[in-house]
Amino acid sequence: NRHQPDRAAAFHAFHATFAANANTYAAVYNGVLQRDWFVAQARQFKSTLEAALHSNDIPPAVVENLVATAKAGTEPLRRYHRLRKRVLGLETYHAYDQLVPLIDCDRKYEYSKVIDEIVESMKPLGPDYQRSIRQAFEGRWIDVYENPGKRSGAYSAPVYGVHPYMLLNYNDTLDSVFTLAHELGHSMHTMLSEAHQPFVYSDYTIFVAEVPSTLSEMLFFDHMLSRTTDQRERIVLLQHAIDDIVGTFFRQCLFADYELQAHRLAEQGEPITGETLSRMYFDLFKAYHGDSMTYDDSAQITWARVPHFFGSPYYVYQYATCYASSAQLIQTITSGTVDERRNGVERFLELLRAGGSDYPMNLLKRAGVDLSTPAPAEAVVKQLDRCVTQLEQEIERL
Repeated sequence: NRHQPDRAAAFHAFHATFAANANTYAAVYNGVLQRDWFVAQARQFKSTLEAALHSNDIPPAVVENLVATAKAGTEPLRRYHRLRKRVLGLETYHAYDQLVPLIDCDRKYEYSKVIDEIVESMKPLGPDYQRSIRQAFEGRWIDVYENPGKRSGAYSAPVYGVHPYMLLNYNDTLDSVFTLAHELGHSMHTMLSEAHQPFVYSDYTIFVAEVPSTLSEMLFFDHMLSRTTDQRERIVLLQHAIDDIVGTFFRQCLFADYELQAHRLAEQGEPITGETLSRMYFDLFKAYHGDSMTYDDSAQITWARVPHFFGSPYYVYQYATCYASSAQLIQTITSGTVDERRNGVERFLELLRAGGSDYPMNLLKRAGVDLSTPAPAEAVVKQLDRCVTQLEQEIERL
């Protein structure tokens, strides 16, 4: 790939800035770790993890099972990177090669033409859910396109007693379609919660917030993959789905593992330096990717550029638990007997209607997901394995 030297130069230059200030970042992070451990001890918690999870009544086994299951299930991740190296024709494959498109595809997805596709993709959730999705499109809930001064990204804003409003920066790319499906999942969650809960219980925690949004993306992906006859589009769709699993699940599990290990250093009274933190992160990165990648020393400073570590300790694992919950729920909703599917949909909708009326673990258990067991995370590993196998087959046919 002729652009690899450019990617390498940008990667090394970017990380060099953090490496030059590694001791400063380590001192700041050490302050975070020591603060968390002091607060945990002052409140009679056995660990910083237990203290961080207490307010939502989440057992530490949830995070411990999550990181252990992810680390044990990395072979599909490694298969994907080996496949990428071969398809891209690279002699060596590095961290900065992970997101390069496997094939060129400049297909545009006009907003007006994806509306029906998104509504149709939600069919497994029932006609009432589809009507609500249609209402979002027709009821002027959505600020669709980019404008001068408009904030970046996408957002679904709750307005109790009315309906949610969605902010997008839609640009006709495949990513923007999936973002639309994602934000609609949040909006349906908000709408159903506010319709069934008083104001005080209408808000929901991040622990469940990303479940309907990621499930919406999964349903849309399944719909698009089943209907397209364009082999190149199938490859693009599969790469998108795999990259989503890698970024939302495996990467966040790696981050959660790192945070857990860093906090345990503080709990054990071990010295915390830039060198210690870099070595710890690098060892984890290698444990996840094995022999599928060539490692650059620049990558070991990655811990210093993740803002969540400094500003929101023990936060990122929730992206992975939500994704795992969605992976298990979609198995129930899209497979099994008619009664099993119907019951699965009803339990999922009840999760959305419940808002924040109970602790998140209790809400998810009623929906059929027990995050204190490895099963949800194992569902993601199986999902990635299926997608990588499909991608291998599609590339062989190309």
